[in-house]
Amino acid sequence: MDINKRVNVYFNLHKRIWSVRQSGLVIDHANQVFLKDVRFLVGKKGREKVLCEKRKNVHAYASGYICEPRELPNIPERISAITYNPYKNATFVFKDNGKPCLEAEYADMRLENGKPILEGVWK
Repeated sequence: MDINKRVNVYFNLHKRIWSVRQSGLVIDHANQVFLKDVRFLVGKKGREKVLCEKRKNVHAYASGYICEPRELPNIPERISAITYNPYKNATFVFKDNGKPCLEAEYADMRLENGKPILEGVWK
């Protein structure tokens, strides 16, 4: 893995774990991933295919640089839960208000009781 290159992280529905992709190749699977300079991206054509076929595919992910957990600021008022559901939204959204979420300073992607949790941290 080249730490100077962005990775794309998505929740793998088959393996029930986070998949980390770089330069088009899956390079790791992890229970927890920390990213910085994060963009939340949704492929329009991939989402359209999901809506048409009613079958999920990989078309949405968090793109950023792998970082260490100690880099994440631990300030609760700066942390928000984020989600994505292709049947409800065209973008990632904040769980609390449903507004679009396109980027974050940091992201914590983890599993809790087998469920994917995605939280963003802002300045």
